Amino acid sequence: MHGDSLPIPGVEKISRLIDALRDYALKEAGAFPGESWAASYSAPDLALWDDFLWFELAQDWEVVDFLTSGTYRARVLLSSLQSLMQWYGQAERDEMLRRMSIIN
Repeated sequence: MHGDSLPIPGVEKISRLIDALRDYALKEAGAFPGESWAASYSAPDLALWDDFLWFELAQDWEVVDFLTSGTYRARVLLSSLQSLMQWYGQAERDEMLRRMSIIN
């Protein structure tokens, strides 16, 4: 069901999704060795993710169906998740740079 009547998943499901996105961003931000840590973090475009990428992260088809529905509410949530993921990733990158400067 991909209409505007598709219900927003419950708070607990969105909370688990946010935790999974945080973990993903932290892992991805830390995956670049050496000098590339100095580069700004650029989160992947979540609007381009398909059902299977979302399911790998969310492990919940209700959440996946909502995020890929294309409804206004889903686009608003995706935009918020995109900003959150960018923030988590950049914060992790900044922390790594701080630690490296202390070591050096």
